[in-house]
Amino acid sequence: MRLQDKVAVVTGAASGIGHATATLFAREGARLVLNDIDALGLERVTSALGAASCRGVVGDVSREQTSIALAAEAVSSFGQIDILVNNAGIHFLKDITEMTVAQWDRLMDINLKSMFLCCKHVIPHMLARKRGAIVNLASISSFIGQEMDGASTFAYNITKAGALQLTTSLASRYAADGIRVNCVCPGNVETNIVKRATPEATAQFWRAAVASEPIGRNARPEEIANAILFLASDESSFVTGCPLLVDGGYLAR
Repeated sequence: MRLQDKVAVVTGAASGIGHATATLFAREGARLVLNDIDALGLERVTSALGAASCRGVVGDVSREQTSIALAAEAVSSFGQIDILVNNAGIHFLKDITEMTVAQWDRLMDINLKSMFLCCKHVIPHMLARKRGAIVNLASISSFIGQEMDGASTFAYNITKAGALQLTTSLASRYAADGIRVNCVCPGNVETNIVKRATPEATAQFWRAAVASEPIGRNARPEEIANAILFLASDESSFVTGCPLLVDGGYLAR
């Protein structure tokens, strides 16, 4: 098993890519500390994976007390932190002229500030052991401008570009300390993230997304989890600062 004796913290684990990642990590032998703001969803996941090797921390990961609690739970329950997966995030669709300051702040807090906070409180534990792997969820949106139904995803794109730069900066800073930092950049993945942002347009969006994919379909969350597993495991021991595209050829068009 590729994560035997490893302890992993995964945010946004109640659904979508986070759920798929937690399930795969458990199958590969990891002990898990999972986070989500959805208490019932998180309870379902932790119960399914087993109390002996899985803990849940409910909370808003954009608030510092949640990231502190995640790190503390991992160390108190399992004695160490080997892997951090910064997965929690939301989508947003609105032009810059229509977006409010409150909406901007919320998006930046959830998608980017949460990564900063989790890294801030997990990295000291990795430094103490001179080892660790961090995987941030970026996106094809890290590289391009996009629109959806005639409106811009500019602010979402900015958060994902920030995730890419956070990855690059931390990778160069901590490489000599044994900490690898990489990011996965998915293309179109059929999860609830778009449904939460624009529920009335979800089916139409996924149909249009398929048409834009050279591979001819959208990704499944499990396919993104496989890429996360590679970057989190020792199989990628000489990989750091890498944006791993998992986009069905979208950016290769």
